[in-house]
Amino acid sequence: MLRFQFRAEKPKEKPSFMRRMSTFGRGSPNRPRAALKGAAIHGILGALGHLVVHDGGPLGAACADSVRAHLENLHRTLCGGDRKLSREKFLSFLKETQGLKYVEPLESAYYTFPEFLFVWLNNEAAWRAARKIRADENPPTKPLSNYFISSSHNTYLEGNQLSSRSSAEAYTAVLTSGCRCIEIDVWNGPSTRTPSRSPNPSQNVGHRTPSRSPNPAPGIAHRRNNSSPSLPRLHPDSWKQLVSAKLGGHSRAASIGQAGNPTTPQPRTPQPRDSGTTLDPKDLNDRLSDRLSDRLLRSRDSSTSRTKIRGEPVVHHHGTMTSTVSFRDVCRAVRQSAFKTNPLPIIVSLEVGADGDQQRVMVQIMKEEWGDLLLDKPIDSCDPNERQPLLEDLCHKILIKVKRLSDDCLTEAEVERGRTLQITDIRSKPPICEELAALAIYTHSEHFEDHRSLASQTPSHIFSLSEYSFSSLAMDGEKARKMLEHNRDYFMRIYPKGSRINSSNPDPSFHWRRGAQMVAMNWQKTDEGMMLNDAMFADTNGWVLKPSGYLSDDTHIDVEAIPRKILDLRITILAGQFLPLPEVRRQSGVGVGGDRKFRPVVKVELHVEKQIKSLDYTRETAPRETDNPDWGFDAPPLEFLDVKNIVEELSFLRLRVEDRSSNFRDPLVAWACIRLDRLQQGYRCIDLFDANTRRRSPGQLLVKVEKVVR
Repeated sequence: MLRFQFRAEKPKEKPSFMRRMSTFGRGSPNRPRAALKGAAIHGILGALGHLVVHDGGPLGAACADSVRAHLENLHRTLCGGDRKLSREKFLSFLKETQGLKYVEPLESAYYTFPEFLFVWLNNEAAWRAARKIRADENPPTKPLSNYFISSSHNTYLEGNQLSSRSSAEAYTAVLTSGCRCIEIDVWNGPSTRTPSRSPNPSQNVGHRTPSRSPNPAPGIAHRRNNSSPSLPRLHPDSWKQLVSAKLGGHSRAASIGQAGNPTTPQPRTPQPRDSGTTLDPKDLNDRLSDRLSDRLLRSRDSSTSRTKIRGEPVVHHHGTMTSTVSFRDVCRAVRQSAFKTNPLPIIVSLEVGADGDQQRVMVQIMKEEWGDLLLDKPIDSCDPNERQPLLEDLCHKILIKVKRLSDDCLTEAEVERGRTLQITDIRSKPPICEELAALAIYTHSEHFEDHRSLASQTPSHIFSLSEYSFSSLAMDGEKARKMLEHNRDYFMRIYPKGSRINSSNPDPSFHWRRGAQMVAMNWQKTDEGMMLNDAMFADTNGWVLKPSGYLSDDTHIDVEAIPRKILDLRITILAGQFLPLPEVRRQSGVGVGGDRKFRPVVKVELHVEKQIKSLDYTRETAPRETDNPDWGFDAPPLEFLDVKNIVEELSFLRLRVEDRSSNFRDPLVAWACIRLDRLQQGYRCIDLFDANTRRRSPGQLLVKVEKVVR
């Protein structure tokens, strides 16, 4: 019998980053079996973590057999030999085992298993592992520096730091996921290939011109853009004419102090504008002292004539092979998504490589695209030289973080002089123009020299440090103390070190424990750092109030005396259901199989401040089979006992579900991460997140949590 095989066309997909960040919360489309199963279950009653009772139907039908068996065993144990669970025993379970402080009155005297499940699972606080933050725990009534802020690094990139795509959609993805501090690297837009308007033909040599000029210089067959590695093709007879024009009467030098007839060619030293030669500044001063300012003005006029035809600024990772995206497109994406579901302010960290004219275009674009959302003047009740505003005063506002003008900064004229004369010891990065600097109202960048900079007391200043520089400070006890004291009242932003080419992330909790408000993360990378970041800002609007001892009004608390506790924690993994299968999985028989060859292991990690680096806070279960694993009624607990120096708000429990069936691929298939103060005791359901999308998957774990903090 003939067997025909048809190759299905692969559907077009979004770019990988956008697929990971925007896939609706049922897992990646590349996992059809898990997604199909999850969708079917959700259509009936929802997975265990999404149970909603309709028409009084029983709930047990929505659970996988592995989970249902443990729930039935729990009901039998609570009944203690009775067929039904009494009201008193049920109340005792909810208050003592589950740790609920308030329980609604129970109507029935006795509860069968379906009735027990009905009441229990319709009280979210009674079964969900991570509790929701109460409004009084995170009030918007404190000054800005009192909050941790969900932050992004090089937000425009969709992949690695060297060659990936830049897009405006990346801003939409992070802002709608709770990010409140984004980064935009802005550079000059592309130049239009138009000749300079200068009447001096020598000024046009080496400048951008059209490849097919209507009035080409005599003897020039073709002229290229000056960024091309190729040289102009010159007719042999034209060399003498061009050299004469360069060194003779067409030179500007004839008009600045040469003796005799200014039109008579005279030997002279080539100027930087003519030949690209770098001159000694002392020699330069001797030659041009009388007329240097006049020359600078003319040079800037010529430069301005060229920048007027430059396109709008662009966004990209300078010095790499990453693509560019329009600054206007980025601003438009920010406007459309910044406050779609979140009223709290965002901070735009501008890294500016554009020149003065392009910076003015940036200001114009921001005002056009953001309108009243842009904070362009101080609010009436808060002088930026005296104090920081309260968070609630800046709702629906976009704050600009950029450098300000100061007396010790180089002026635009000085930098332009350095560029014109090609003097390398003058700062090469453009200064911030007055119009752009004026937007840095409550969030201005200030250069961090060393630990002595921590004495700065300007309310609006922000220090930006690489993770390497920050770690160096943190290793010194006295400097670490000063840094924590500084970060109670003022901003500090940390960004990944340059060697993280693959867009990996640092551990943000290390920086949070030292008071840094903004730890800029590469959101396109799912790794330990982003899991911890997601846990810190889960169920919030991207601003999280710091714990006691880290606030600006905690000056009475010495930084060495910040309250710390001792932790005893036991996590028992009982069962799982609907775990996402590995993307590359074995198939057996007819249709999609392979679940019997799936060998899941749950690895549990405690992320706390380690006094001794060699301490190991990682535990794991034995491997099981299928995507509905069962570790049995007598599963051993994973213990973390007598863990010292705990600040619950800055400690995390992370779970990784790994596949041990293969050693030739990334074993991670799902994960969860919970801030320790939000981890609830008792029999709990932990929602698992997809390893690629970081969106909630159908997978869940049933666990028992025993937590004692003393």
